[in-house]
Amino acid sequence: MSYHKKYTFDRFEGDYAIFLQRPEETQQLLIHRTDLAIEVKQGDIVSINDNGRTYEITVLNEETVSQKDRIANLMQQLREKNK
Repeated sequence: MSYHKKYTFDRFEGDYAIFLQRPEETQQLLIHRTDLAIEVKQGDIVSINDNGRTYEITVLNEETVSQKDRIANLMQQLREKNK
């Protein structure tokens, strides 16, 4: 059985990459470093297809940039509010 879901790459912990399922980001998916066919950076939003044998991971660049911009705007609003 194959599934295709969106995750945010959170961090590496030992030999594992920790991905948080979107949008709630409360469920974790751990993938061994050796199973990563691409480079991921903290905060990347990815699509992961698990066909039961391998993981197909695609970085969703537009969504990642959009999310980072949204967070930067929120941080700026907080800084201005606390002046």
